Amino acid sequence: MPEQRPIDRAFFRESNDGTTVFFPWGLPHRGYRLTSDTAKKKATRAASFLLSAPIAIGVWTAYALRPIVESEGSGLSEILGVLVAPGTALILVIASYSLWASRFVESFPESDLKISREERLREAAKLTEPWKIALIGVLVCGLSALLIWLQPRAWWLGLLGLALGVGALVWSSLLKRAAANFSD
Repeated sequence: MPEQRPIDRAFFRESNDGTTVFFPWGLPHRGYRLTSDTAKKKATRAASFLLSAPIAIGVWTAYALRPIVESEGSGLSEILGVLVAPGTALILVIASYSLWASRFVESFPESDLKISREERLREAAKLTEPWKIALIGVLVCGLSALLIWLQPRAWWLGLLGLALGVGALVWSSLLKRAAANFSD
């Protein structure tokens, strides 16, 4: 099997006998043995859709929120009003993937392959260096604090950025520990 892209590693693994195992709900959950290359291609397209559609919806949401961030008087009701359409689109993406995945895996046998949390963290630590994730977290926190200071009316966006930055710092700490345990 050729080297997998990191994004594929979130959904596919190879079992000991060489069969591709598809984890439609991610590696912590049940996997299914795909019996053909056609099935793997279908599953790859669906996983790509699941990962790329929310990114596109996020860009759409940012574009829709831009006038609110730039205006002087934006209230919570205006913000929520702008979020209705992207939120609905996100729900539709998740629902359509869930329905597709549920029907798709019905015809494939379950796999007994289990990927432990420690193994997933070790793999993530091998993909990127934890200090880079920490640096991104610090930068996002700093830029978010700057946003709150320069544009107090966008406090909610700054707090969201702070939460993301702190999340990146926590993630880097987990990866650092996993990398240290891996090297022992």
